[in-house]
Amino acid sequence: MELMHGNCTLFVDTLNLAFDIEVKGFKQRSVDTPNNEVVIKGPHEAFVENIRTNTSLIRRIVNNEDLIIENVEVGKITKTKCAICYMENITNSDLVNEVKYRLNNLEIDSLLSAGELEQLIADSNALGIPQMMATERPDKAVKYLLKGRVVVIVNGTPYGIIMPAILIDFLTSSEDTNLKVNFANFLRVLRFIAAFITLLLPGLYVAITSYHQEILPTGLLYSILASRENVPFPIIIEILLMEFSFELIREAVLRVPTAIGSTIRNCWSSSNWRSCC
Repeated sequence: MELMHGNCTLFVDTLNLAFDIEVKGFKQRSVDTPNNEVVIKGPHEAFVENIRTNTSLIRRIVNNEDLIIENVEVGKITKTKCAICYMENITNSDLVNEVKYRLNNLEIDSLLSAGELEQLIADSNALGIPQMMATERPDKAVKYLLKGRVVVIVNGTPYGIIMPAILIDFLTSSEDTNLKVNFANFLRVLRFIAAFITLLLPGLYVAITSYHQEILPTGLLYSILASRENVPFPIIIEILLMEFSFELIREAVLRVPTAIGSTIRNCWSSSNWRSCC
């Protein structure tokens, strides 16, 4: 059966067994620079869609016999190959067994991406807090392997899933290990402040401008009132519209084709945009 799939079988004299060697060749994308996790001083290699290329990138960095890569197939129809990577003497065996159990007990017909797998094996929570982290960088995956995490690679997806993930993992960058400790810590604190502002600033703005105006300096309060004089909506509606607009812009930037997006930008930025549109 494996011969029909393109593999090679090696027979050795005096041995009562044969070796199945995978020598299939497919057209695939070459290793390129990361698109979403760009660094300046670090390696400029990213995962590709081929699982063997991805595991070889990890194996090239971790040249140690303790690196274990186990292959499993997920999906009754697609039989998608997945690689479970972990360090034998570092990773907790209970964590490894839990990952294997969840992968081997998936009763699904197809698995096409790492994002689907992440949703299928994650614990359900009402807040939608992420429990795993995806990365396209082999060096980042190796860094978490050496910390005792498990990395799962799905064939056909240029991302590896790091499990489990905690809050600090989402506020760190691959660049931090290449910087001096003081500057790296400063950047981490800066990201914490940015996350705090992102989560709480709209609520603080509504609370202060609506119910606690005495906190604001008089000049700033007058400036806010003057800017809102001709706004027909309450502050809470204005904030919701602003959040909706940001999400709409982000979605448009990601989904609109490049040619159409550049045409729209040129149309709106031109001095005679009315005649253009």
